[in-house]
Amino acid sequence: MFKRTDITFFATLGAIAIVAWSCERPPTPVGPPNRPMFWGGGEEQPCPVSKFTGGGRIDPPPPDYASTMVGKVTFGFNIHADAACNVLKGQFEIVHHPSQTKYHSVSFEHFDSFVNDQGGQCFHLVMTMRAKHGNGDWHQHSVGVQACDNGEPGSSPGTGPDWIWIVTDGSGDGHGDTGPTPLTGGNIQAH
Repeated sequence: MFKRTDITFFATLGAIAIVAWSCERPPTPVGPPNRPMFWGGGEEQPCPVSKFTGGGRIDPPPPDYASTMVGKVTFGFNIHADAACNVLKGQFEIVHHPSQTKYHSVSFEHFDSFVNDQGGQCFHLVMTMRAKHGNGDWHQHSVGVQACDNGEPGSSPGTGPDWIWIVTDGSGDGHGDTGPTPLTGGNIQAH
């Protein structure tokens, strides 16, 4: 369903998205929105759902490609966007427990929502987050997230149906790519 690529590819796309979205956007979209960097197919719509909330846990196993973001990851968020895909307000928090790394949103550079192949309501978000490793100092990272509300209940051990995919720039403890991982606890809700 998804093609796996290396972290460098996602970091490059994230950097391009940050630069492109930091420029002033026209008041009305000129054409259809760009597909998200995690695009999984399905029907593309200009922000059909503008509010997502959720929280939970994933336990990404070591994937068959290089990643350091494996093990217990918890998250919580609320995102409110307008019909032009601009985030009006929201927060996002992520904790990578094995490395004791905490992330908290600072700004949102890109948001879009779409319907996936299973009919689930999904969103793609690129943001700047401040990160703290253990008792270290706070510093900033670019983080990309894609998540899908594929029905209720949102989780059952190892099977979803809801899932989230987190990609952080940088390398080392608490950074990396979880890959698309089903929730082992919690729920993602499109409103």
